[in-house]
This record gives sequence, C-alpha cells and structure tokens, in this order.
Amino acid sequence: MRVVAITGGVASGKSGFARRFLHLAEGGTVVRIDCDLVVREIYGEGSFAETLMAEAEALGHTLQGNGGGLDHLKLRELVFDNSRFRGRIESLVHPLVFQRVSAQLNELSDRVRMALIEVPLLYEVNFPLRRDLDLVVAASREGQRRRLLGDRGLEARLAERILNVQMPLAEKIQRCDLLVWNDGSLEAFEAQITHLYKRCETLFT
Repeated sequence: MRVVAITGGVASGKSGFARRFLHLAEGGTVVRIDCDLVVREIYGEGSFAETLMAEAEALGHTLQGNGGGLDHLKLRELVFDNSRFRGRIESLVHPLVFQRVSAQLNELSDRVRMALIEVPLLYEVNFPLRRDLDLVVAASREGQRRRLLGDRGLEARLAERILNVQMPLAEKIQRCDLLVWNDGSLEAFEAQITHLYKRCETLFT
C-alpha cells in the first residue's frame, strides 16, 4: 500500500483533490483519511473539550458557550489569536490524531492499494506519518482569501489571521514531491487530478 500525505494552505483544495481522486478510483482500492475530521471528533469528546476550556481559562480566556459546552467559534479565534494557546493545543491533539490515523491505516484491508491522508499541518508540526509521497495542493493567497470569505463565510479579519499564521507556501512547495495548483477553473483543477490518477492507475490493477 502506498501512503500519500496531502497538505497545502488553508482553502487551497486539499479535500477537493482527495474526493475527486477517490471518485476516479472505483472498487475500494483507494481510501481517504481526513485529519481535520479526526480533530473534530477529538474536540467533540467531553473530556477533551473540558481540557480545551481549562487551558484557555489558564490564559484568562473562556471557551464556554451559552449552553455550557465548548464554543467552537471562540476556540477558532483564540487558536489564531494566541500563539501560546495554539502551541499548547497542538502538543495535546496531534499525538492523538497520529494514534488514530495509524490505527485506521493498520485496519485497512489488503485490497487497499493507496491511502490518501489529508494532513493540513504536515510540515508545521512535523507530523510523524510514514509515507511514500507528499502532495501539496496550493493556490495564491488571494484565491485562498476569496474561498475563506465566500465559500466558508469567514469575516475578513479572521481570514487574514488564519492566512498569516500559515507556513509560507514557497516552503511547502519546496519540500513536496508533487504539486497541484488550484488557482484557476474547476475544470483545470480536475484535469490535473485526472492526469495524476492515470499516472497512478497501474497501482490499482
């Protein structure tokens, strides 16, 4: 089984790439694991939500919502506002993410020939995933900003904060094995994915 780590900037099209590639690969020979989804599952667990609120409170902030649970909007804003809090949370959550991703990989059947692992912070946190290739999906800063404001409905101030804490795109491109540029039309993006799939197709037969 080949393991491909998919990374890149925020709102660059990582999930779109993985979904399209998976659509092309019929028969269950390719699987997708999304680290963002794993993180959301961890955040949704009561014990970890309490840990997040306690860490924030130690820094003089509250993440408690009106219903007493974790306020995810406040969490996101604090993560991008406070580097100390962000570093602390990353040190807690990423080992758990790695454990769960590793467990999912170990449980895959022998029929699976390729695993696509979406790891947004692959380089930022030196995510210790053993893989065969790193694939970066990239877009211009303006393209990212447009998607954050339009597709995701974020406020301009929060979108800029998110973009400002990202590792420089040039560094990610320099470190990767494969690059997909997603700054044009959907058709152009999908054409690149189809081309890559055809290059890999012999792995699945």
